[in-house]
Amino acid sequence: MAESSEHADTGTARPPAGYLPYGDRKPYVVADTLATLKGPTRGVIALPAHLDWSGRADYDLSRPARLAGMYKVVLSEAATIDDLCTWIDGESLIRIWPTLWLPPQLRRRWEDRFPELASAHTVAA
Repeated sequence: MAESSEHADTGTARPPAGYLPYGDRKPYVVADTLATLKGPTRGVIALPAHLDWSGRADYDLSRPARLAGMYKVVLSEAATIDDLCTWIDGESLIRIWPTLWLPPQLRRRWEDRFPELASAHTVAA
């Protein structure tokens, strides 16, 4: 028995009606002000497991790639403003913002709140 055309498989999977991509559903935390972000700026730090469960939770902040990696983890996984204030430094964030590889939804939320981050991103491009 042949399937009617309205029920035929078109070969393209579609998300259900009302579906939002994960990045649009994830509750990213954004600081109230950059001035409250007073995290460490030097040394080797170890992030707590609730932020980084990768097994590489030690970050040498003198290495730009490790600093950027730590910021990406904290920005992506922070559950509270306190997480941000403890581990992110506002001035360092502005400086490395253009180099951070972040989910677009996260980047947009931070840049909407802090236009100076969007400006730093544009200047570095």
